Amino acid sequence: MSAQMLPPNTGITPLPAPPSDVRFGFTVSRRQARRAVARNTVKRVLREAARHGAAQLAAAAHSHRVDILLRLQAPLPDATAASWMTVKAELRREADSLIEQLRHRLLSKSLAQSAVGAQEPSANSARAPR
Repeated sequence: MSAQMLPPNTGITPLPAPPSDVRFGFTVSRRQARRAVARNTVKRVLREAARHGAAQLAAAAHSHRVDILLRLQAPLPDATAASWMTVKAELRREADSLIEQLRHRLLSKSLAQSAVGAQEPSANSARAPR
């Protein structure tokens, strides 16, 4: 939430920022990442990917509300198996790919709805003359 700084005792309350059309949620279970540091790192990477893709998704959503939940499904590899930089880079690639797939799905859905709306005749033109 953003708020502007006002001089004290002005009696004016700043309004909260308008709600976004796209909201993100992130879930990383303890089963997938045992350490809190790992869970927080995953959420931080996912949050950054969401921040970069939010504007494109909002444009594709055409003022519809979209709630997105990103959830880690597979356990993270052991720290010895891969470096954190590699794990974070792979998480980011997957998150970016999922957001892009969702954007394409939203665009195709909105195009299909606009095509259906264009094909339906209006109520006045559907009547036969008497």
